[in-house]
Amino acid sequence: MIESIGDRFTVGSLAQIAFAAPFGLIFGSFVTALTYRLPRHESVGEGRSRCPKCGHVLGVRDLFPLFSWVVSGGACRHCGVAISRRYPVIEGVSLFLFMITAAMVHDPLRLALALAFIPLLLSLAVIDFEHQKVPDVLLGLLVPLVLGWRWQSDGGVGAGILAAAITLAATVGIGLLFRGATGESGMGLGDAKLISLAAYAFPPFIFFLFLAGASAMGLGLGVWWRRQTGQERFPFAVTIALGWWLCVILPLPVEP
Repeated sequence: MIESIGDRFTVGSLAQIAFAAPFGLIFGSFVTALTYRLPRHESVGEGRSRCPKCGHVLGVRDLFPLFSWVVSGGACRHCGVAISRRYPVIEGVSLFLFMITAAMVHDPLRLALALAFIPLLLSLAVIDFEHQKVPDVLLGLLVPLVLGWRWQSDGGVGAGILAAAITLAATVGIGLLFRGATGESGMGLGDAKLISLAAYAFPPFIFFLFLAGASAMGLGLGVWWRRQTGQERFPFAVTIALGWWLCVILPLPVEP
């Protein structure tokens, strides 16, 4: 019997949500720095965060963009220059994802893995949205989490290797065919790698649901994106990451 979504919102969930919320803010702050520095080839682990305008080193009160942005009126408290909304938005999204995940996932191991996915998936989505890139270093960091998720799902890390290989080949092939037929860029190699990792992480039926959902969201939003921005390439990592997160937290059946 499949547990309903309503059954997961219990009194016990409140403790998990309260525990996860601060980590949502902490990792959200980390994602804002990571997604700014990594595409610019700046060191992520060295040096304290600074105002991108005046270069002033940020203090503790500045390191939680969601709160400091509101308190400071959306401006750097040192130079007064307006701070981009990307910082509080990313941290707010991270907080939301952590809280919903904590409310939906009850098993401690699954919850730990599900929460660990969030900073990486969010970083991939943000970087693809802002820079049209899917960094290999972030995909590499996903690998141990994917192995852990597959292991706790069916106890065998060897399962899914063939599915991942076939998915990678098929996705790259479809992208090349699309480019050849339309002359436009479709899904990139980074997107294909991300989808192949999902093929390894999820059992076949859940992967089918993931692929259907991510594809539907990608096609729908892709049409809107081109009409609104005029840009040819849609950041598919956004909908791939969203579909991945939904498959992690929703009570989906392993088989139909």
